[in-house]
Amino acid sequence: MERVVLITGAGSGIGLASALEAARLGFRVVATTRTEEELDAVRKAVADAHLPSGEVEAEVLDVTDEEQGRRLLQAHRPWALVNNAAVVNAGLVIDTPPDEARHQFDVMVHAPIRLAQLALPGMRRAGGGRIVNISSIASDTTVPMLGWYQAAKAALSSVSDVLRQEVAHFGIEVVLIEPGIIDTPIWGKTAEDLRRRRAVAPETQPYDEVLDVVEDIDGRGTGDAEVARVVGTALHAGKPRFRYRVGAAHNALPLVNRFIPTSLRDRVGRKLEAL
Repeated sequence: MERVVLITGAGSGIGLASALEAARLGFRVVATTRTEEELDAVRKAVADAHLPSGEVEAEVLDVTDEEQGRRLLQAHRPWALVNNAAVVNAGLVIDTPPDEARHQFDVMVHAPIRLAQLALPGMRRAGGGRIVNISSIASDTTVPMLGWYQAAKAALSSVSDVLRQEVAHFGIEVVLIEPGIIDTPIWGKTAEDLRRRRAVAPETQPYDEVLDVVEDIDGRGTGDAEVARVVGTALHAGKPRFRYRVGAAHNALPLVNRFIPTSLRDRVGRKLEAL
């Protein structure tokens, strides 16, 4: 029986690479994007990939729109749901308007669970399914200027662990993928957020210093194709692992929070802002 995989945030980066990888593995893929403009990028990438098997259909999905999500899931009845959509929202926590923080949690925490809730009835009727949530090693560490992003990823990882326990008896597996430093458009978006917030911030020096770090990191991470291969493994494996970590620094950074005292971590964080 044909298995459908629906992927959110597939207009670029990890989401798009994962859509192509899933199609190579023979799945029928519904690659969803936030905007109409991104559909063309998906279609071009599919054409350029010359996929030997599978198929990719591109559709617009605002993951915060429950009714739109309901219609899409009813139309395609996916065997697997890959929640990848995210927003960066970089800047000092104290400079971030509450509405923007709420929107971030809606996109990165509430939407994945809402989509899972919509997909679960069909998965239960089919006797099984798979939910793959793309979190981050940011869920297990803290660095300045990414506070809200890290908080949302930590929430997604935590609720995914609970969801896995709650749906296992239906034959539905929940898999967490936590990439490290990945070379994706996220770094350009981070820089955009930082410049936008810097323009109205009462204190600009921290933004200038972190912008230098972001620009230095951009282009030095692991390629998104490596993460996509792990997504493919999570989809294709008969019995996937509960959690996969992949990419630059995926093991090292989380150890910082576990083994280095909080007072020392805080001093290092302050020094990062003073570089």
